Amino acid sequence: MYCLIKEWPNKMATLMTEDGVVLWTFSDVEEARKVWQDWCSLQNGRIANQINYLSKSDPST
Repeated sequence: MYCLIKEWPNKMATLMTEDGVVLWTFSDVEEARKVWQDWCSLQNGRIANQINYLSKSDPST
């Protein structure tokens, strides 16, 4: 599974699938990354540990 972490201007971060399905929103990027890593470790290597970080949103959009 390939996931993205989107950081928002207020520093919150959303963990989502590559096709835009929101899995959860966290208080910051580090918390989102930790949850993703923990979930991957529970899968016992059955999934690819792939994640990408999106830059902060432009508040004008």
